[in-house]
Amino acid sequence: MRRDLLRTGARVYLAAVLFSAALTAILLWSASSSTASLAQFLLITGLGMVAHSFPVQASRHQAYQATLPFIVVAAASFSIAQLIVFILLIHAAEQARVRRVWYIQVFNVGGYFLAAAVSGVIFHQAIRLLAPGLLSSTEAALAAGCTFVLLNRALLAGILWLARNLSPARSGLFRPELLAVDLIITWISAPMLVLTLVAGPWMTLITAGPLFLFRPALAFLLSDHEHQPEQLQAPAA
Repeated sequence: MRRDLLRTGARVYLAAVLFSAALTAILLWSASSSTASLAQFLLITGLGMVAHSFPVQASRHQAYQATLPFIVVAAASFSIAQLIVFILLIHAAEQARVRRVWYIQVFNVGGYFLAAAVSGVIFHQAIRLLAPGLLSSTEAALAAGCTFVLLNRALLAGILWLARNLSPARSGLFRPELLAVDLIITWISAPMLVLTLVAGPWMTLITAGPLFLFRPALAFLLSDHEHQPEQLQAPAA
């Protein structure tokens, strides 16, 4: 989304995403029942800021981040106020390093919050519908993670279409092999969330281990893939 490509339609879409995010926050503010402890909030937010500020860069300015499990944990266990602060802080940390154009980061903040809030609702609704137990909590966490990935990519597909004239098919956002990257990272959110709820926030440090192993492996694969120009690359996130 270069400055000269921020068309009127893209501006309207950006405003609509921000309005939807604000409306969602208002509607869920009084309905929010979960509030994380200060220790859990600081730990999850701190790890999320580190993960989000060190994206794995691919070709065409595509960036992959290992933040998804922390977002799922935040969506499921934070209050709406805490979730808003969490989303703002992880993007502030990213902005301090990456320096994205302001309207890209504003869209990312609105889109991430909207997707996270909806995934949090999905988690709590699934918990109510399923039988109590670790298995149901795991299933609810996976449902929340998949909801975030799909909704976030749907929002991104809309802005890419309006700002860059890239249709969802041309953008490649929903190609199975590209979705698999986010879904693999999101899969970690289930044990991370369940163990955090059962054993306390410090379990996050143990369950986050695979994320830090996944990052260099993904960076190597993407670097090797960039030397194969005949293969289609994903558009910018």
